[in-house]
Amino acid sequence: MIVLHEYPLNMVEHDGFRSFVKSLQPLFRYVSRTTIRRDILKIYENEKTKTMNSMNDNRSRVAITTDLWTSNNQKRGYMVVTAHYIDDSWILRNRIIRFIYVPTPHTAKLKVLMECLIEWSIERKLSTLTLDNRIVNIAMMDQMKEKLRNTSLLMKGKLLHMKCSAHILNLIVQQGLGAIQGAIKTIRESVVFWTGTPKRVEKFEEAKKGLSCSSNKRLVLDCKTRWNSTYLMLTSAITYKDVFSRLIHTEKNYKKEPSERDWLLAKVMCEKLKLFYNYWTSIHGILAIATVLDPRFKMKLIEYYFPKIYVGEYQNEVKRSRMLCYDLVKEYKSNDGKENILEPLFNASGVGGDNDGCVDDLVGFDLYVSSTSNVETYKSELDLYLEEAKLCLGVESLIF
Repeated sequence: MIVLHEYPLNMVEHDGFRSFVKSLQPLFRYVSRTTIRRDILKIYENEKTKTMNSMNDNRSRVAITTDLWTSNNQKRGYMVVTAHYIDDSWILRNRIIRFIYVPTPHTAKLKVLMECLIEWSIERKLSTLTLDNRIVNIAMMDQMKEKLRNTSLLMKGKLLHMKCSAHILNLIVQQGLGAIQGAIKTIRESVVFWTGTPKRVEKFEEAKKGLSCSSNKRLVLDCKTRWNSTYLMLTSAITYKDVFSRLIHTEKNYKKEPSERDWLLAKVMCEKLKLFYNYWTSIHGILAIATVLDPRFKMKLIEYYFPKIYVGEYQNEVKRSRMLCYDLVKEYKSNDGKENILEPLFNASGVGGDNDGCVDDLVGFDLYVSSTSNVETYKSELDLYLEEAKLCLGVESLIF
């Protein structure tokens, strides 16, 4: 109960709690906060062991995401490290493997992160490491690659550093939202007022009916640090612009409604934010691979969007993504311990032979045919997959 609801450990010593427990079971044996702490740590160690075994017993690589922030109250830096992996049942798992205080300067994050990876024995199983798009993180990743063995990383570490697209997008959008902070504040205050009590919510619903408003959207309050929640707040509020205007005349405690200019700015901003809210992509190698391996899209989605993103350079980017697929196939095959299916069918001299060392008279002819024919003599599984038609589903199945 204490772990589930994050209650303070000393609640087991509170008179009220003990009185409540006694009323349920007079013979219950009370424990101290020290005992509770010991029991919680024991639970943690058991769960940690199970998670470590789950991560290390399967062949899946582990993707790491990490973030660091400063507590407003304590003015101290904390870092959380989360591991993402696919278990043997092909279920995506994520586990927080470290939550720790990081002393200043924050460059100490590298040391803490390395200690965490080694402790969990995943330093040689990394796929990607996602961090905020900050200069200090770029420098840290260069040092990280030096400490890790390149042979254990995908493409010798070329794909290791993944910049958090959500952080990049948030920086972009917050810059735009800053230009209309006054309008957002006024609308937010109105939303706060009309969602503040059940009675006000009921009165707002009555006003909607009085204006024959058919929308079923609910007013939602945003989290100031999450731009997408601000977008949802504005879109829901704009729908009920006339309702707010009516209520200013019927509720004496509702002192200030958004002005026409506030609504106009909010509407214009929502039109801009809609694009970001509905579609966002950061062209990182691994993300391109994930798209290609989706049978609904394959290379087609990349070939469609890259010209819009890269303009004149899109052909090179499309080629880069395609070649990355082949490079990863080669890497996985070489680590598989099996014969590499992408190796040439003949030896370096171009001449084959039987067990007695006799040259097959038709080998030269076979080589001639293979070199002059427009039809490929061999195609890998990846070639066949990319050439097959993409999986066609109804439009409704593509809406997430």
